[in-house]
Amino acid sequence: MILKTYYPLPKFPPISLSGTTCRLNCRHCNREYLRGMAPATTPETLTATCHELAAKGAIGVLLSGGSTREGGILNMREMADAVRRVKAETGLIINIHPGLMSDATIEALGDSVDFVSLEIPSTATVREVFGLDATTDDYIAAYHRMRAAGMTVVPHISVYDGTEDRLLAPLTASAPLEVIVVIVFTPTRDTPMATEAAPTPGMVGGAIARVRAMFPDTEISLGCMRPRARELRTAIELAALDAGVERMVLPSRRTLIAARDRGHEIIRLDACCALPASQEHLAAHRAT
Repeated sequence: MILKTYYPLPKFPPISLSGTTCRLNCRHCNREYLRGMAPATTPETLTATCHELAAKGAIGVLLSGGSTREGGILNMREMADAVRRVKAETGLIINIHPGLMSDATIEALGDSVDFVSLEIPSTATVREVFGLDATTDDYIAAYHRMRAAGMTVVPHISVYDGTEDRLLAPLTASAPLEVIVVIVFTPTRDTPMATEAAPTPGMVGGAIARVRAMFPDTEISLGCMRPRARELRTAIELAALDAGVERMVLPSRRTLIAARDRGHEIIRLDACCALPASQEHLAAHRAT
């Protein structure tokens, strides 16, 4: 058995195309997560930032940012030519977190994007947390439009009440998926949802087990967004391991020890956990 572990920093950093600007200020984030990303709000800044990262040994970047009122990423369309230039001039692996990306943006980005990290949220989350007038069906439709354009799309679900696996059911009839990423709602200070309860390890493990049953040939990752309080963190990671994940971002030392004790070979990759297998050789660091 193999457990792939992922360490995005410093070789696969996130970049915000909008700095700390967001039109939605979602209740779970309130722009807090944007503060942890390198800002690059103009094509010139994005190009310079990526050249600098490549010169320092980076292998890829995640392009994200604050949201538009329509659910896309601010400046993504305006940055399309710069993204193409970055890809051509640096060879960096490009991952985008686009939200409800428009057809025009999909066409403009074309084959300059290596893969897409697309969350599939519940309609309740879209309306009550994001504040968008949209539904799960809109995200499923966006997924299919991106796939039809030739993009590699990695669906993400965020466990909140432990039933989010059902959101992936419409994808079972589509082309095979290489990776699915499971993230976990994390109460975050200075947000309206700071005092909400985090999901239990049982909720997370149950959702992952059901995703595994739906997609037996797909690699499942426990992503970077999840609670980090010591005991809860390890409990969630072990529940995910029990449920069959093959990928995990920044596992705790206790989880690594448990995985080895269970016979897992640990492989380290300096990248985002949604990385396609065809590009793993660029990020492989060591195997133990």
